[in-house]
Amino acid sequence: MGLKILHTADLHLGMKFSNYPAYIREDLIEARFNTLENLVSTANQEECNLFVIAGDLFDKINIPLRDIKRVIGILNNFAGDCVLVMPGNHDYDNGMVELWQCFQDNISDRLILLNKAKPYKLTHFDLDLTVYPAYCDRKHSAANKLDWIKDYYQGLDDGGKWPGTYQLGIAHGALNGLSPDMSDRYFNMSEEELLELPVDLWLLGHTHIPYPTNRELNNRRIFNAGTAEPDGLDCSHNGTAWLIEISREQEGSTEVSATLLETGFYRFKDLSYTIEVRADLLRIKEELLSDNPEQSLLRLKLSGRVDEDLYNNKEAVYQELRDRLAYLEIDDSSLKLRITEEVIDREFSRSSFPYLVLKELAASKEDEDALQLAYELIKEVRE
Repeated sequence: MGLKILHTADLHLGMKFSNYPAYIREDLIEARFNTLENLVSTANQEECNLFVIAGDLFDKINIPLRDIKRVIGILNNFAGDCVLVMPGNHDYDNGMVELWQCFQDNISDRLILLNKAKPYKLTHFDLDLTVYPAYCDRKHSAANKLDWIKDYYQGLDDGGKWPGTYQLGIAHGALNGLSPDMSDRYFNMSEEELLELPVDLWLLGHTHIPYPTNRELNNRRIFNAGTAEPDGLDCSHNGTAWLIEISREQEGSTEVSATLLETGFYRFKDLSYTIEVRADLLRIKEELLSDNPEQSLLRLKLSGRVDEDLYNNKEAVYQELRDRLAYLEIDDSSLKLRITEEVIDREFSRSSFPYLVLKELAASKEDEDALQLAYELIKEVRE
């Protein structure tokens, strides 16, 4: 019998988004709950056996009981065999965390909390599957949590034969080459270390980008879900999760096929443009408003030199973007007024030294950078 799995992680429910204004903050908070609901709906449509959350379901260990119960209610809507939830480094479980005690007290038998260093056999769900969790028991650790799995494997009888048909490893931590962990604080692990353990499949959490990045894959053993709902301007993808099918061939080999799903609602974009004429700015506006602007949170950096009319009236375009985008942050400190002889005539007395210098530079028409720099220095001194 084959298995179908929806693999997600790093939903960070309860994230506050305190660096965003109030008008968008509540929408960003709510979007993470909506995304979890959509993930469960997708898993049901795909008739998945397992719904796996590989850590950081919650953003921290202090979560209101109403939110814990809301999450449990969403997960209870999964129509498959069972839901596996493992603590990550943000929602770690050291045995004394009220979050997980509340979670445990309110879940049904179909929701399994993977908070023990032990194999979890799922035979009571008619699944010939054993799960090996490398969960987090603290926020930071120089060592990962794979050692107990290594020790368990080395102690197996029958020449190291795992029990049951399928072996599933779930781990939370930085993966070498994917998530930089220069200070070794985030349960760092390597692909080589994972592949030394002959489990059929490793499902990872922690890094907020998916791995691998291919849309369709066959016969890979390591998958990182990425965050299902983008959470900031450093998150350039659209939210991801994995739909994975695993089956055992008659001769004993394991077949894995996987599809990378786009799952998020909001899109965070960090964009830079150089503009010279009004048509450039209008083209940028059209581009930004053509792709679901109500779902876009944008940091926009503009540079270049523009004429006086555009420079003085650019705010009207900015306001239209603000009105239609979910959120807009603009840095146009590198967008300068193009200095012309008309600007010089208007701003400086004809007999003044600045006027003569700038006029000479403008007349040469050879070094616009020198003219711009001279103008800015003069303006700075005058102010």
